[in-house]
Amino acid sequence: MRGLLVLLTIVTITSMNAQSVIELYPEGIPCANAWADEMEDRPANGKMLTKVHTPLLHHYAPVKRMASGSALMVIPGGGYVVEAWDLEGVDIANRFTNAGLQVFILQHRLPRWETDECKSHVALDDARRGVQTIRLMADSLGIDPAKIAVMGFSAGGHLSGSAAVHPLPADSTSSLPAARYSSRPDASMMIYPVTIMDDSGYGHSGSAVSLMGEDYLRHKLRSYYNLPEQVHPDVPPTFLAHASDDQAVPPENALRYYRALVANKVPASLHIYANGGHGFGSGKDSSGPVRNWLDRALDWLESLGFVE
Repeated sequence: MRGLLVLLTIVTITSMNAQSVIELYPEGIPCANAWADEMEDRPANGKMLTKVHTPLLHHYAPVKRMASGSALMVIPGGGYVVEAWDLEGVDIANRFTNAGLQVFILQHRLPRWETDECKSHVALDDARRGVQTIRLMADSLGIDPAKIAVMGFSAGGHLSGSAAVHPLPADSTSSLPAARYSSRPDASMMIYPVTIMDDSGYGHSGSAVSLMGEDYLRHKLRSYYNLPEQVHPDVPPTFLAHASDDQAVPPENALRYYRALVANKVPASLHIYANGGHGFGSGKDSSGPVRNWLDRALDWLESLGFVE
């Protein structure tokens, strides 16, 4: 136990309103880059992470008497170039902590700024380690290790989907405490996600280029990251939300992934809204039914026993 406490580093902060920040690689960051962590304020979307050196979990805790015993790891989007920290991170964390969940916003490395040797795997490495770290800490935080959901937006939706279809099994022999736990989430939530990385014209080429380079269609991992063709029966129950008028990431990304889930008998819930565009975040600045998509997400989590 003493070894676990030494290896797991938690730093209290106030700058981003999280109660604590948890390092994902206390043993040392593999494939470490030379960037400094950078955050910018942008009038339209609030704070944006523009460079990431240190992969972290930013922990937001509910009021203790409201805690449901469940956890949610949130992955903001931004084309694998930036992370929309306020729009698709803090706003979401605040809503779900009010519902009693322990929320962890994932600060992951951004493939666009990584070397060719590292760019195609570091974000997925960080997402998997994020789930493993939450399981490692579950007892101390009062979290049920079988009730850990992952929610991602846009390219963050692609990353959350990648974590769901390509989990790491628990390795009881590992010298790394977090690696002794599975990285498979117990529920997957993908909001206007990028899922398609083929030549059909429905994908988001910017995310694919960031992840695999300009010649991504010939990349050895192109099929691996084309998520609809990677779905299998052990993918966790999945919630999808998209807008019909999304001009950046066509709703075919959600539709095709949904069809693959159904074909593999994975419990799936799909919500397509008439309007909302791309990047509606919590929906609070939207009009029409998309404004209430978070209510539908909470209903779905309640059906799985994550909230009361």
